[in-house]
Amino acid sequence: MNAQNKVIFKGTRNGVSILFDADAPFDTLCEQLTQKVEEAGKFFDDVKTPLTFSGREFTEEEEKKLLEIITSKTTMRITFLRTSDDSVKNLSDLITQDMKDFNFTKYHRGSLRNGQVLEFDGSIVILGDVNAGAEVRATGNIIVLGQLRGIAHAGCKGMKEAFLAAAYMAPVQLRIADIITRFPEENKHGHKMAEYAFVQDGQIFVMALA
Repeated sequence: MNAQNKVIFKGTRNGVSILFDADAPFDTLCEQLTQKVEEAGKFFDDVKTPLTFSGREFTEEEEKKLLEIITSKTTMRITFLRTSDDSVKNLSDLITQDMKDFNFTKYHRGSLRNGQVLEFDGSIVILGDVNAGAEVRATGNIIVLGQLRGIAHAGCKGMKEAFLAAAYMAPVQLRIADIITRFPEENKHGHKMAEYAFVQDGQIFVMALA
């Protein structure tokens, strides 16, 4: 890419794709992104679309910075963000300038094995199992589309409104905000049933999903 094309917008059938130069300093990318969004004027206003970042990998903080630039300059409604590592982060239908961490959702494909830890500033959806010895921590909600047998901590920065759900729930330890519960041993050998956990009156309750 030449000096003026470190950031390139492309419209695709899957939404809007932004190609970033792999070697340019991050500050340069931010400057060019700001310039190009401003030059686009009202083109992106009220557009509801998926957004793809490609060309290089970014840290979570860098991704948030780039999103803040876009949402502060336009009223684009981003339905989800796909990054170069093929992970998908769901966003609220309308992201405002004062975005909150739990508006972000990280999708993790695959099971977590003994010793693995997955944490995210936002909510997490796991397309797999959380095996014994593995741990999941999220500032928002946690959804496991498989078996939860390890440790799960939703609302880990104090969000008591967070919930936790799993296709089969038998964790070693379950925690929401600062409230901890353990599952009775007999629960770990019962029939597989989708359940969700939430806080009410200072306690964690677990109920079957209808």
